[in-house]
Amino acid sequence: MPAKPQIIGLGEIALDWVDQIPHFPSPDEKIDAISQTFFTGGVTANFLAGASKLGASTGFLGAVGSDEYGTLLLDGLKKAEIDASHVVRKDKSAVNFIMVAKDSGEKIIIQSPYMQTTKLEVNEINEEYFSSNCKSLHTTAIHTDLALHCIEIAKRKKITVSLDLEKQIAIRGLKVLKPIIQNVDILLPNKEGAKTLTGETDIKQAAKKFLEWGPKVIIMTLGGDGCLVTTSTMQERIPAYKVKVIDTTGAGDAFCASFIVAHVIKGMDVKAAALFANAVAAIKVQNLGATSGLPTWEQAAAFQAKNKIK
Repeated sequence: MPAKPQIIGLGEIALDWVDQIPHFPSPDEKIDAISQTFFTGGVTANFLAGASKLGASTGFLGAVGSDEYGTLLLDGLKKAEIDASHVVRKDKSAVNFIMVAKDSGEKIIIQSPYMQTTKLEVNEINEEYFSSNCKSLHTTAIHTDLALHCIEIAKRKKITVSLDLEKQIAIRGLKVLKPIIQNVDILLPNKEGAKTLTGETDIKQAAKKFLEWGPKVIIMTLGGDGCLVTTSTMQERIPAYKVKVIDTTGAGDAFCASFIVAHVIKGMDVKAAALFANAVAAIKVQNLGATSGLPTWEQAAAFQAKNKIK
């Protein structure tokens, strides 16, 4: 039987080469790494790993290289129980270099140029993959033509469309991104991405401007400050859970995955789903690696029950 995922992810997959270091070095400073580890990563692949761990059936639309790294990435998708039947092998796999500072848990990411070139073409998208079982299409719009094409399919099939908007994509500007944003149902920008695209310095005003452009729900991630939920009828900041931070890599991806599963798949209201997503992100940042320590639905619910937000 062909796979019929509830959630389809369109976008990036990469091998994450992660070095944990004592602190971020100054120019010309040489420091010894504390550890060095390899993970299956990339924003979209991380998102799907989080959604899969929470119990949703997931599938990845994208490409990996025709190299040994590509084989490792396909193995990583299989291990995370993400359907890879529509992944194509071509060119070279993306390898991202990530430095995580032990003193703060913050990270620096150097992205591979193959994130842009190892990609599907529009004519390689199989519309039949968007079956009646599919409830959600999630993308980062890293490849604009692909995003527009798949969003058009999703809208025709009444599939909820969500967009994870980071600053790296937001700098492309409104002229490029507005055709995508006006067809998005749930927009999940981080703070800097929101400010960059809207030109607003006030995050509340930035969220309201997004509403004018089409999305019905805006969930802006604020890192350690939680998130800002905005709809046509309400705007509220949802606080984060306070935990010891080991690595923030993938926290936003885990947040987005858990919000979509909670709201779109499970039917929770936006505030409850945002609080649940904060819990999942809090669990994730206590582990090294973008997808290490991702919780099941039951584990996240138990964390919420034990750690009440006051």
